Amino acid sequence: MKNIYQLLALTFLLWLPTQSFAKAQTVKTTPIKNEVVVQRVRTFGVLAPNVEEISFQIAGRILKFAVDEGDRVKTGQLLVQLQTEDAEDNLEKTRTQLDNMARVRARMEKLHEGGNIQLSQLEDIQAQHDQLKIAFDQAELNLARCYLKAPSDGIVLKQYIDSRTSVSPGQAIFVFQGDDELWVTKVDLTDRNALLMSTGADAEVTFSPYPNEIFKGRVRKVAQVANTKDGLYTAEVSILTQGKELRPGMVAEVDLIKNSDRPYSIVPFDALLDLRKIRGHVYLVDQAGAAAIEKAVTINSIDGDLVALEEDLSEFELVISQGLHGLRDGDAIRIQP
Repeated sequence: MKNIYQLLALTFLLWLPTQSFAKAQTVKTTPIKNEVVVQRVRTFGVLAPNVEEISFQIAGRILKFAVDEGDRVKTGQLLVQLQTEDAEDNLEKTRTQLDNMARVRARMEKLHEGGNIQLSQLEDIQAQHDQLKIAFDQAELNLARCYLKAPSDGIVLKQYIDSRTSVSPGQAIFVFQGDDELWVTKVDLTDRNALLMSTGADAEVTFSPYPNEIFKGRVRKVAQVANTKDGLYTAEVSILTQGKELRPGMVAEVDLIKNSDRPYSIVPFDALLDLRKIRGHVYLVDQAGAAAIEKAVTINSIDGDLVALEEDLSEFELVISQGLHGLRDGDAIRIQP
């Protein structure tokens, strides 16, 4: 009879709900945020000046140099001058022709007013006058172009030609850097970061001589093809001097910054388990607040102790941030206030 009672008791226990024996694990939770994140990429580059080559727009023979390599100059200051005899002669010739044509036009206008010539004849003279005026303006411009002047305050970094020789239009005479010009540095990015930090992304740059100074910058362009040697993409970053003296060759520590194009789910770093590079797991709280739900996630970025996840977790309100070790998917939980 004793065996019969034991068998009945065991049968009764098997019919009881399993949950009544499951011990709820005590956990702490953190609200999940869904927001745009500031994405950062840290890299390094070597500083170089943003320079321009100075050249004449017309052909000619150099008459004199007014500055030397390394000289600082002011806006409009003469750098080098071509011989001007031919340009001056041409200007004087076209001025005489224009003056003569102006007198002819004045006579023809009076004749037309008196009905002595047709309108078409006056229009022909007017067209000739206009053509001579264009030639005169061009002659004035060519004379002015014999004088190569500084486009802004700055420094003559390099002098390509130092003899009184003939030069062609566009032939570089000087390398010039304006004081208001930006400096640039080139940095290397992985394929993922090259797509993330596209043209226009902001930059914060620091240099060891100015440890407490943050120089503002911007991504000017990103290579469309990776370097064959290392598979990285070169990006060019422009940098404002902010009144500080910068020199070529200085090492720049560059933080590229861009707001994300969409909101991401933000959870504490402590909520992540089984991390493998950028992949891991989190435990979410179900709608009833009574069970843990395991979910695989992918890290987009990390900012301090907060992690932005690629997955949309907006249907959940809470993530388990303490007491998650030993949990399994579907385990009962008790949230600690």
